[in-house]
Amino acid sequence: MFKDELLFFVVMLGIFLIILFSIFLYLVMKKIRETKKRESIEAYKEELQLPLFHFLREGVEEVEVGRDPLQVRALIELMAGFSQTFASEDILMRIRLFAEDHFDGEIKKHLRHRRWSMRMNGLYWIEDFGMRTMKTELDRVYQSRKLTKQEEIQILKIHIKNGSLDVMKAFMHPKHEFTEFEYSLLFQALENEDFEGLMEVAGELPEVMHHSLIDSIGMRQNPRYAGFLEEKLGSASSEIRIRALKAIVAMEHYLPPDLLAEHLESESWQERLMAIKVCEYVRNPELTGLLISLMRDASFYVRSQAAQAIMRLERGQEILKEMAVSEEDLYARDMAEQWLERGRIT
Repeated sequence: MFKDELLFFVVMLGIFLIILFSIFLYLVMKKIRETKKRESIEAYKEELQLPLFHFLREGVEEVEVGRDPLQVRALIELMAGFSQTFASEDILMRIRLFAEDHFDGEIKKHLRHRRWSMRMNGLYWIEDFGMRTMKTELDRVYQSRKLTKQEEIQILKIHIKNGSLDVMKAFMHPKHEFTEFEYSLLFQALENEDFEGLMEVAGELPEVMHHSLIDSIGMRQNPRYAGFLEEKLGSASSEIRIRALKAIVAMEHYLPPDLLAEHLESESWQERLMAIKVCEYVRNPELTGLLISLMRDASFYVRSQAAQAIMRLERGQEILKEMAVSEEDLYARDMAEQWLERGRIT
């Protein structure tokens, strides 16, 4: 009986080792094939880079595109790099037309691939090249039940840039629930006309979109929206007020001292912090007393920001020196000393 068990163990061990060796051999062969493919692609890129560059600069096509998928992949990678390098409208148009003529089949294969990463690569290429001939294929992916959030966002970005989709409908009724950051990415892709349309319905937007809209205004730094931000400073929501102040800081928009004072005395430390950041470039002596009182704030970040704002005033260093010597609040005195030391270092 012991011999039978030993024989069974040896047989199973042998089978297990054969399976392991087969897997190892498969992985080695796969790696060799991938390495050879990459070497071929790099060789094509070396050969095609200069003629492709001349084509983009001069408009005379010197590249013969064959049926070898590795050559097409090399051209795609080269064109993707060029699309990130050049800003000329003529060159970008040549990239788009070349891609629409020669990359259509390869990109469709990627969009129909079962692997998510392959589909995403196809979507990124469509955006990089500005292709306008893939609408039917994009609609197919968009309507798929297997559509992921990342694919949806990328497709929306492509449609936004091509002006081929009712963006408001897509924003209001997405297939996946978007975060504020994801909405901000999409809003940043909007052209000015579409962004204006979004501003017109700002009051009807859900909270997550409303927050992202305010953030996007700060990123765009367009002074024409300053009035909208000032209006939001009167909101009952501290979150809205904080975001509006943050956008105002990004634009360096001037706020009158009396309005700033309201936010410097807010119950929210984040709101006080953002209001102090506005004071850094407004530099109005009328707010000096409030800034000094904020040096005694319970929040370390507020105290530090207040000291920085005071440092930028005309008599800022004198005020901090006085506080470092005679201030009764230990935290305020310590913060004054820290910023005086920083001033000496810089």
